[in-house]
Amino acid sequence: LHGDIFISVERVKDNAIDFKVPFEEELKRVIVHGVLHYCGYKDKSPEDEVLMRTKEEEKITLFHVEQ
Repeated sequence: LHGDIFISVERVKDNAIDFKVPFEEELKRVIVHGVLHYCGYKDKSPEDEVLMRTKEEEKITLFHVEQ
């Protein structure tokens, strides 16, 4: 597999403020979200969005990073 994932640091900062979470937490979520899209997951329908969120939570735990 070969591809690119682009992350807007400004968007991550804005999201962190909007969702009232630390920047690092939102950055992890955005990274995982991008990787899931790269792997074929979608989030356009309500069902796909639920699956995407479930997979995000599942994969974020793999970071093993202490807060």
